[in-house]
Amino acid sequence: MKRTLPIFRRTALLALSGWVLACGPLVMIPGGELSGELRPTPTDWSFTDEVDVVQLETRPDDPYSVNVWGVGMGAHFYVISGDAEKSAWAQNILADPRVRLRVGDDLYAQRAERVEDDAEIERLIVGLKKKYDFEPEEGQRETAAVFRLVARR
Repeated sequence: MKRTLPIFRRTALLALSGWVLACGPLVMIPGGELSGELRPTPTDWSFTDEVDVVQLETRPDDPYSVNVWGVGMGAHFYVISGDAEKSAWAQNILADPRVRLRVGDDLYAQRAERVEDDAEIERLIVGLKKKYDFEPEEGQRETAAVFRLVARR
C-alpha cells in the first residue's frame, strides 16, 4: 500500500518551503529579498573574518539572493564568482551593480565594482587563502569575476 502525506501536511510543507525560499537563499538554492536590519557601511570589515558564508542580494527590482564566500579587507568587502558567464548573480551585478549584503542579521546597501587590477586581486587571493585555505586553480582567473563592494550613494 502506497503511503502519501495527508493533503494538509503536503500543503503546509509546500507553504513552508516557499516561505523559506522567498526569505533568502537556502544552501545552494537562490532566494529572494533578504531581511535584516539595515546598517551603515562599516569602515573596517574585519568583523567578517570569522563569518564563512554571507548572503548577497542582486537585482533590486526582482531580488535574487545567494550564499557566497566573502573577504573583508579594510574598508572593502569582496565577493568572487567562479565563472562570471555561468553565474546568475554575477550577470545580475554586471547589469545593475546595486546589491545588498547580509552578514548575520545585518544588511548593508552596497554597489559592486568589478576589480580588474592584478595587484588588488593578488591581495584578495592572499585573503582567500588565509580565510578559507583556498587558492584558485590554473585557468580560474580567466573565468572568475571579482567584485569590490562599496557604500551605495
